[in-house]
Amino acid sequence: MKTVYYAHFMGIYNTPQEERDVETLERLGLKVINPNTPEIQKEVSDKLKEYNGDYIKMFEDVFNVRVKQCDVFAFKALPCGKIPSGIIKEYQCAKENHKIIIELPSGVSFRALDKYETKEYLLDIGQR
Repeated sequence: MKTVYYAHFMGIYNTPQEERDVETLERLGLKVINPNTPEIQKEVSDKLKEYNGDYIKMFEDVFNVRVKQCDVFAFKALPCGKIPSGIIKEYQCAKENHKIIIELPSGVSFRALDKYETKEYLLDIGQR
């Protein structure tokens, strides 16, 4: 079974959204590595103490190690479409290590173009 690292904003830890995302990834036949587990969060706390609060070093030793070990990288942007800095660090690690990358839907209604906006966009990029 392939493993997937599920990168998501701490603001949705322990929420129904997190549960839905994990369920979606599992339905795809993936074993989910969720950073929101007591074991990983303890490791984060321990590493931050060890590195005197150096988040960059902690990310490399805790999260990026797990990203490298997984087959797939899945992430969830904020509803506005922006991607928090921690998730970007993980994303860059996944990209550098040639992982399959999946973006879980977020703020789809907000980002959707209607048919007139779509036509205008196509004209702007020279497609129509």
